[in-house]
Amino acid sequence: MKQVDWKKVTPKSLAAIIRKKLQEYNIESILVGGACVAIYSENKYQSYDLDYVIYEETSKLEKPLKELGFKKEGNFFKNKKCIYFIEFVSSPVAIGDQIIKKFQTLKTSFGSIKLLTPTDCVKDRLAAYYYWDDKQSLEQAILVASNQKINLINIKNWSAKEKQLKKYSIFIEKLKKIKGKK
Repeated sequence: MKQVDWKKVTPKSLAAIIRKKLQEYNIESILVGGACVAIYSENKYQSYDLDYVIYEETSKLEKPLKELGFKKEGNFFKNKKCIYFIEFVSSPVAIGDQIIKKFQTLKTSFGSIKLLTPTDCVKDRLAAYYYWDDKQSLEQAILVASNQKINLINIKNWSAKEKQLKKYSIFIEKLKKIKGKK
């Protein structure tokens, strides 16, 4: 493995390092949450935790992550030399009531990352806005949507199933204003 400078590692590089190490132990991981926003916004949004979904028992994670210098502390894995921490959330990968089965794979110099697609990343952030009125998550959804190619019809249909078309229209209005400025 390439030498890692833990003080300078980016979420994208770290995500690839973690995935590669877990694959050595036959553990498949999917990156979800704010780290996807950081990657898709080219770090215009900064997340300090990397959330993964795995389909294994979390007890199987301690050995591979220890090899990378990460130690379990509560629900997280932390490395004293790294500003980011790792968390594993319950499976399956779902956004609202929708189970997600298709993912994006990004290649890096440290390996590949399996993560939510840009469209599903937007839906993930919108879910927090829809159900918890989290305005920061709305801004994150707009950030990804304005920096990546997304499927607005897919998002609108999902929003309708979630009974959130009113908040979806707010998202669209704000997105149009941002795109109008570009």
